[in-house]
Amino acid sequence: MIARSFLILSASIFMAGSAPALAGTFTFANTNAIIINDSTNPPTVASPYPSTNVVSGLNGSLITKVTVQLFGFAHEFPSDVAILLVGPEGQNSILMANVGGSTKMPVTNIDLTFDDDAASYLPLESQIVSGTYKPTTNTFSFPFPPPAPSTNQIMGAFLGSFKGTEPNGVWNLFVVDDYPSDSGVITGGWSLTITTTPVLLSIAHSQTNAVLSWTNAATGYTLQTTPSLAPAAWTNVNIAPVIVSGYYTVTNAVTNKTMFYRLAK
Repeated sequence: MIARSFLILSASIFMAGSAPALAGTFTFANTNAIIINDSTNPPTVASPYPSTNVVSGLNGSLITKVTVQLFGFAHEFPSDVAILLVGPEGQNSILMANVGGSTKMPVTNIDLTFDDDAASYLPLESQIVSGTYKPTTNTFSFPFPPPAPSTNQIMGAFLGSFKGTEPNGVWNLFVVDDYPSDSGVITGGWSLTITTTPVLLSIAHSQTNAVLSWTNAATGYTLQTTPSLAPAAWTNVNIAPVIVSGYYTVTNAVTNKTMFYRLAK
């Protein structure tokens, strides 16, 4: 993943990229049903486990917001159900666990949207209806079976844990039933809506130096430079960046009339 900038000391600066970074909101869907199985030895994993959603084409971008939609959720005892979303870099969020009533309040064919900015949480002791809710967990006292993250790796009911991470890769939805006797289904599968911002490399002049900066949410990038793109022979800028007002910043002496810079990962 690469973001590039072009510097001519006597003229101006422009930015380009071999794989353009995207800013916007994008939805990825897996419409296959998820069968919420039941057994006498819970927690019982759903089929499939996990259900996956592959995000691609968002090179050079970072996540600013994530929402999740479930389509056609039905269960005889919704409080039995726990759902965990895990992103490509391991960040995760419990979308729901032990909600919808400690007495049996079945639901049929409801659609649920999970959004940190929703006005309300899922009901703890009343029937769940279609709507938009904050991720909600009442009690959580059991591990999700592998390959889900272990209990000490689970980050809680908060989709903001994905902010600042890269969106591309496999997203996993782990669904379990944590109590015997009742089962269910997510008939229409699920979708993932991601809002992104591009990782931009900015350049400014300072006498005979180039001052380069990029957001400190973009971790793991290496700043590289070359005097020519034909052919390009990139070398690392071996100056440790410092954080200034939320941006990684590097001041690099310019030794050629024309210099190209990029962030590589």
